[in-house]
Amino acid sequence: MIKLKIREKIIGLLVFYFLVAMVAIGSTLFVSWRLEGGAAAINDAGRERMRSYRIAYLLELYSKQPTAQLLTNIDLEVVSFEETLIELELGNPLRPLLLPKDANVKVQMMQLRQTWQNTIHPLIQQIFKASNTAEQQLLLTQYRPKLEQFVTDINNLVGMVEQSNARATTLLRFLQIALMSLALVGTILLVYLFSHMIVRPVMRLREGLARMAAADFNVRLPVTSQDELGELTIGFNRMVGELQDIYSTLEQRVEEKSRSIEAKNKELAALDKEMAVSEERNLLAQELHDSIAQSLAFLNIQVQLLQEDLQKDHIAEAMKGLAQIREGVQESYDDVRELLVHFRTRIGSTDLPTAIRSALEKFEGQTGIKTAFKISGNAPELQPEHVLQVMHIVQESFSNVRKHAKASQVQVTLDCSVPCKIEIDDNGVGFDVSPDAGDSHVGLRIMRERAHRIGAVLSFDSVLSEGTHICLILPETVQENKIT
Repeated sequence: MIKLKIREKIIGLLVFYFLVAMVAIGSTLFVSWRLEGGAAAINDAGRERMRSYRIAYLLELYSKQPTAQLLTNIDLEVVSFEETLIELELGNPLRPLLLPKDANVKVQMMQLRQTWQNTIHPLIQQIFKASNTAEQQLLLTQYRPKLEQFVTDINNLVGMVEQSNARATTLLRFLQIALMSLALVGTILLVYLFSHMIVRPVMRLREGLARMAAADFNVRLPVTSQDELGELTIGFNRMVGELQDIYSTLEQRVEEKSRSIEAKNKELAALDKEMAVSEERNLLAQELHDSIAQSLAFLNIQVQLLQEDLQKDHIAEAMKGLAQIREGVQESYDDVRELLVHFRTRIGSTDLPTAIRSALEKFEGQTGIKTAFKISGNAPELQPEHVLQVMHIVQESFSNVRKHAKASQVQVTLDCSVPCKIEIDDNGVGFDVSPDAGDSHVGLRIMRERAHRIGAVLSFDSVLSEGTHICLILPETVQENKIT
């Protein structure tokens, strides 16, 4: 089956509709052109009728008092008559002047030309050449009935052209009605096709996003096409499936740990440790939910804008909106994977400098952003739980650099003096560090909560277009012992 993109489908439909409309409009223009040519033919035929009578009138005057001026006028009228007669027979597309393409009209025109050449024009020449007035009057007497019959033939030609024009006018009206019907049917058809190809799939995506935002991860959307919307539907279903697996795994693990805590209720140390693990999972679950909720809200807004663009036939804006929706789905997918990596982070007996170096290497390998690490003094010996929280803060900083900073370089400085400080600097675009903007940022709020859990102080300093500086000051109680 041929896969056609939405753009190709829309262009194909519009081109087809355009071609049909052009054929219909071209037909009306052709009929109108023929009508205009027929009207000119009627006008010239009527002029030939009047010119015939004028030639007869001038001949009468010439027979009574022949003069050179009358002879000249008669010659001019005869020449004009013949030229018009030829133009009527051959037509003139530039005016336009055209006789109908009808066999009877053609026969009538041929008869007129033959009558003129064989009868009327020879009689006029004979009248000119008559030797006396009596002979001229005799010839004029013969000329008049033949002229009347000739004019009658011209009238018959005019009547035939008028009948043909009447039929063409009826055809023109029929074509105009057909064109109006085509416009109506075509509009209804285009509305139906656009609704079937774009609006319905977008509405299904919107409903699916709304159900997913309400934590209904059993939703699945039918794939009804193989275009961009079909790809979006497949990506949506895959993302919902992965989120469902993640939530199921989290619930199952929390339940298992809860049973383990109840079984070891007498062991306070183990209970504290399991409670910390549970809190860590809840915090990670909050990160997952907040990050995905933001992405879903963005996608919901984009879908609404896309629907408005489609309703207004803003095809170019609609295509841009589809691209943004696709980017949003991909970013949500990347966020889920990154949060899974954070969830699986285990420090064990790894010291803080080694953990930071490892995180920097992974970050540089995944993003291509240059990294640097500086350390001064003896690194503090921290408990694994504290190292874990510090590394989550560092990794969240890296995540913000990847998603928002547009930086080309990141540097981490570990100052092991008292108090111990971890500073993270990037050369990105920076952000608004005002309390309203900072507190509304989910990642920054979670970083502050992690710092608070270990008694550390976290601060942010950023200047737009000049980068961001993050400083984490560890409490002295967690760095009493040093290692070299």
